[in-house]
Amino acid sequence: MSQAKVEEHKEEKRNRKETVRKQKRNRLIASIVGVIACAALAFWVGWSIYGKVQDSAKVASADKKTVVTQVDMSALTEYLSGIVKD
Repeated sequence: MSQAKVEEHKEEKRNRKETVRKQKRNRLIASIVGVIACAALAFWVGWSIYGKVQDSAKVASADKKTVVTQVDMSALTEYLSGIVKD
C-alpha cells in the first residue's frame, strides 16, 4: 500500500469509535423521527375519519324531523261497529 493509504487507514481506525457512535446516533434519530411521522399520520387519518363520522351523524340527526300526522278514524270506527252489530 502507498503511504497515503496507510495514513488514511490509521486515521480511520483512530476515529472508528467516534464514527460508529455518530452512525448509531443518526440511526436512532432517524428511527425516532420515523416513528413520530407514522404516529402523526395515524392520528391525522383517525381524526379525519372521526370528523367525517361526526358530521354525517349531525346531518342524519338534522334530517330526522318529527312529523305529526292526524288521522280521522271515524270511518273505520263506523265500519267496525257495523260489522259487530250484524
